[in-house]
Amino acid sequence: MKVARAGDRALLIDVGEVSAHELHAYAAAAQNEPGVIACTPGQRSLFVVFDHEPSPDFNLRTADVAFTPRVHEVEVRFDGEDFAEFLARVHITRDEFQRRIPRLTARYLGFRGGWAYLDGWPPEWAMPRRATSRPVKRGSFAIAGAVAGFYSIDTPGGWNILGRTDRHLDIAPGDEIVIIPTEREMGLPTVLETPPPPDIGATFTGNFATIVTKPFDPELAAVANRLVGNREDAPVLECAMLGPKVRLRGRSVVAWTGAESDLSGVFEAEGEINVGRIRDGLRGWLAISCSAGFQPVPPGAQAGSLRYTRDDRHVIRVLPGPHETPLRTIECEVTPQLNRVGIRLKPVTLFDIQAPADLPSCGMQFGTIQLHPDGSLVAMGPDHPITGGYLQPLTVLWDERWKLAQLTPGERVIFRVD
Repeated sequence: MKVARAGDRALLIDVGEVSAHELHAYAAAAQNEPGVIACTPGQRSLFVVFDHEPSPDFNLRTADVAFTPRVHEVEVRFDGEDFAEFLARVHITRDEFQRRIPRLTARYLGFRGGWAYLDGWPPEWAMPRRATSRPVKRGSFAIAGAVAGFYSIDTPGGWNILGRTDRHLDIAPGDEIVIIPTEREMGLPTVLETPPPPDIGATFTGNFATIVTKPFDPELAAVANRLVGNREDAPVLECAMLGPKVRLRGRSVVAWTGAESDLSGVFEAEGEINVGRIRDGLRGWLAISCSAGFQPVPPGAQAGSLRYTRDDRHVIRVLPGPHETPLRTIECEVTPQLNRVGIRLKPVTLFDIQAPADLPSCGMQFGTIQLHPDGSLVAMGPDHPITGGYLQPLTVLWDERWKLAQLTPGERVIFRVD
């Protein structure tokens, strides 16, 4: 077992070539450790996030932890466009195939939302990934190599389509899948309705704002909520680049934090307010009193910028790893490719680091920096993917992650190892 630091609040634990059951027994053990707030299984690793700085001597044991997986019985009609080719390739009849379908285990999640990489497909039934992607319908059951999976959404994909189900699947790492062959007709799985956003006491119009419960800068969002008398973790309106027009439902206490906008500090308002263009940074947070009546505004209180200043946001402190590379301090230009998922960065000076093509997928966190094959870096935001198969040479320190929220296209930033 190999343990590497992933910033100052996480560890990447490589558990080696273990079975899916062993991997998830390790995950269950990690989740029982004091101070663990998240544990993400990868192909052969666990990405463990703590509420404190963990020791790199962290020792993970499974002896006293029982892991009992959930079991899903899933009907699948095997009439996929690649099923006949599969039978001919592995020299098996349909009847024999259906008798021998194994129980599968969700080893880890990734690729797309809801996608689970399923272990247990027989190696002698393996098929290489298709040379090109094509449109794939949700509910399709597919294989690539000796790994299986169900497409959770309509998306381009290069796996071999063997069959389909009409069941919407909610698969977690470690779950087991029992496939039941069927000849009944299969439609598409139901698309779950997106729950309505939380109520913030107002409506808004604009393309660059969203109601969030995981803000890009949790501390400044908490400041805004405190100023209007809300809970610190209450939903806020996160605005980027060009703020919206906001129509309040009644007379309210409103607070703005973050980069500069046409709003400032904490104030009482009614009717419509306009955030306007956001300046000297990219994002800000608008909190609105959710309590009946008025909350008292603290004398002289100004949300201003209790943490955010223009002078210090262009130097972001990082730690090397979790993957070992010679990359340390580096200057980058922020590209226009950025959102809450991540920020793509172009190094000002090219460096010669060859990322492995077959790196096992592993977990990530907000603040992970990936190195992509084209030489660009991607700093992960709060809506980052669960796992990824790219090199992670640097990780932003926990208390420096807020600076990522304010990076704007075209400006330069220095990631620095102290």
